Amino acid sequence: MTKLSSTVSVLLPKPLDFVEVAVLERGGIVESRHRGIGALVDQEGKLIDHLGSAKRLIYARSAVKPLQVVAMRRAGLMLEGAQLAVSAASHQGTPQHIALVEAILAGAGLGPDTLQCPVAWPGNAAARAEAQAKGETETRLAFNCSGKHAAFLAACVAAGFDTETYLNADHPLQKLVEKVIEEYSGEKILHTTIDGCGAPLHTITVEGLARAIAMFTATDTEVVDAMLANPWAVGDTSSMDALVMKHGMVAKIGAEGVFVIGLKSGHGVAVKIADGSLRAAPLVALALLHRNSLITDATFAEIKTALAVKSLGGSQVVGELKLVV
Repeated sequence: MTKLSSTVSVLLPKPLDFVEVAVLERGGIVESRHRGIGALVDQEGKLIDHLGSAKRLIYARSAVKPLQVVAMRRAGLMLEGAQLAVSAASHQGTPQHIALVEAILAGAGLGPDTLQCPVAWPGNAAARAEAQAKGETETRLAFNCSGKHAAFLAACVAAGFDTETYLNADHPLQKLVEKVIEEYSGEKILHTTIDGCGAPLHTITVEGLARAIAMFTATDTEVVDAMLANPWAVGDTSSMDALVMKHGMVAKIGAEGVFVIGLKSGHGVAVKIADGSLRAAPLVALALLHRNSLITDATFAEIKTALAVKSLGGSQVVGELKLVV
């Protein structure tokens, strides 16, 4: 087990750093409660609203993918459109997603065997059923981070970096990722481990993550436009982040209850749910934007409806997830 420094240990969130943000009701009784931390920053990166202790360290997980794409582009990655969008994706492994990943690899003169992410079935139920019906096996192409890994490899080819060690923390591309994260968040990375896909994963505060997505959305126009034009490539047609992006806001999920939203105005919001559930995270992020008049009542209501979580008693709705912020 990795030994944490005293500085990191002090900055890790404690139970009281999280506040109640949502409850799930069934038959008029609260069945589940979600606690979280949230941070909203303005165009200058200043914290203007928060829930809980926003200066606590978390793992951003896949919510940091847009910053990884910034680093890849600095290394020489030349992608556009849906291929650029899938580079920042947690995709669902549909044939359309896999075709994009294969195209990125082919453009770099590489094949699927160079990917070092885990194997997986498609996350999309229809795509998974089709693959299993055909007798296919789990593949690296279907893994939700394969777009990022293909882009990592393409960036390495463009920069002349080694492709076999691209996931090593001391690889020049990963050092460039660290530099971008520190630049955009305004923080020094204090601890590094390994993400579920095998790439280096760094700690960041909730406030720093909000600041990073704000700066990304305000400055990295080509990546932002690619994501907004192809939300299906970033997740799936009905994924949480895609539903938010249809309203002109950059959004990205991260495992274990992380969600970020960036506005072209330069505002950014980040949320971490303590129990790791994602179902409340985008709603809490939107609530922070709404209570600061950064999205309209109509937009908030429309996305809330699209992301609604219902408690079912058979086919009857007997409760729902409700915000308490």
